[in-house]
Amino acid sequence: MQPHHFAAVVFALMTLPAFIAARWLRDGRVPVARGAHGMDEGRRRALDDRLSRLMRMVALAMLAMAAGLALWGVDEGRVFALAAVMVVVVNGLAIAMLLAVVRARRGGGPGARG
Repeated sequence: MQPHHFAAVVFALMTLPAFIAARWLRDGRVPVARGAHGMDEGRRRALDDRLSRLMRMVALAMLAMAAGLALWGVDEGRVFALAAVMVVVVNGLAIAMLLAVVRARRGGGPGARG
């Protein structure tokens, strides 16, 4: 097994915690919205669903990175470009998750009435 294939397998295995976290969010086992003022059960559920979807997107971006690493591991330019794209995508998704929580806690997020 070539080193870049080994790195791709390790990177793919690192997506498992993200998929597990997404599942826990979907099932309501991660108390992100607990303690938010004025947030009813429907809004909590909508926030959990949105965060779960975003976390699955993070995991899929990581899987895409692993696939790209397996395919293009010998081409440093492509791997660098792929890593740069993954950093932008994952950080963008992290910002989207943060904004979803802030908006939901202020009353304007997923599931808000109005």
